[in-house]
Amino acid sequence: METIIKNIDWMQVISAIWTVVLLPVITYIGTQISNYTNSKKIDRYTDILYENVLKSVKDVYETIVKDIKGTDAWTAEKKNEVKEIAKTKAVQALSNSAYEILKAANTDFNEYLDGLIGTALYDLKNN
Repeated sequence: METIIKNIDWMQVISAIWTVVLLPVITYIGTQISNYTNSKKIDRYTDILYENVLKSVKDVYETIVKDIKGTDAWTAEKKNEVKEIAKTKAVQALSNSAYEILKAANTDFNEYLDGLIGTALYDLKNN
């Protein structure tokens, strides 16, 4: 038994354990931590975007919509124009990195933004 223990190349054993067991486990844990931090970052940026949307919808209402709503000037084209202005203001208030991360997380960012504007309008009307 002593000769076997003396003849073992411990560096090869440690290297094999590192390669087969520890490296995959450490890689998996690192990936999970990275995914978790990315999801938290997306959540934070989503909250920031929604706050920007609320502010831009309020601003557009106060500066544009309030004066023309209920008149002949309040057409479908004007509604679309006002929505685009609100979307532009909300996106411009984001940092470039936040915009890129949110755009990558939402395949159709424009539709996502439309949905947020609809939600913001509902929230503002009911609060």
